Amino acid sequence: MIKLCARLHMRARESDTARARWGRYRDRVVRLVVLTFLIACAPRPAPAPAPPPPRPSGPLALVEATADLDGARIGPLGTGRATVLVVFASWCPHCQVELDVLGELRARHTGVRILGVNYVGHEEYKGRGNALAVRAYLAEHAPWLRVVPADDELFAALGRPPKIPTIYIYDRTGALAAKFDRRERPQPTAAELEEILARLTEDRSSPRRSSLAP
Repeated sequence: MIKLCARLHMRARESDTARARWGRYRDRVVRLVVLTFLIACAPRPAPAPAPPPPRPSGPLALVEATADLDGARIGPLGTGRATVLVVFASWCPHCQVELDVLGELRARHTGVRILGVNYVGHEEYKGRGNALAVRAYLAEHAPWLRVVPADDELFAALGRPPKIPTIYIYDRTGALAAKFDRRERPQPTAAELEEILARLTEDRSSPRRSSLAP
């Protein structure tokens, strides 16, 4: 009888020990599940915003600091991908052809900013135009075009192009991607401009200087 009681007591102790072990194991599992849930539900830090592109320098910086014909400062490119500068005059037939081409391309390349640059020396050459003529020309042919009246500093920064139109294309960082100077090369075709603008607007990596730039 004594042996039987001893065995029963031992089994009870073993059962208590097993229950205690199971309780500790259960508690560890519960804590692990709770910790996993808290980690999964913890708010994740917001990704760092992409650094803004470097501010341009040279002629494009001067253009952005200049007011347009309506007195509004041009300002930075923002989320755009490229800037096209067209040096033109209201009386220039070649300029009108080029602006017509750019007007068609801008609908397909919404990330491209197109700006006109009007220098008084070109505009008033042999009395052919003036400030009123520029506004009349824009109203009839290119109402979408913002125009910068170029002073001597900006004209010099552009290299004092004697022939118009002269076209400068800059990437989003303000680096010159292509230049069309009629002293050095013909006016660009729609296909040439399309190729340059497509590359600048579609390539999301670091922009490169175009092989088309002189």
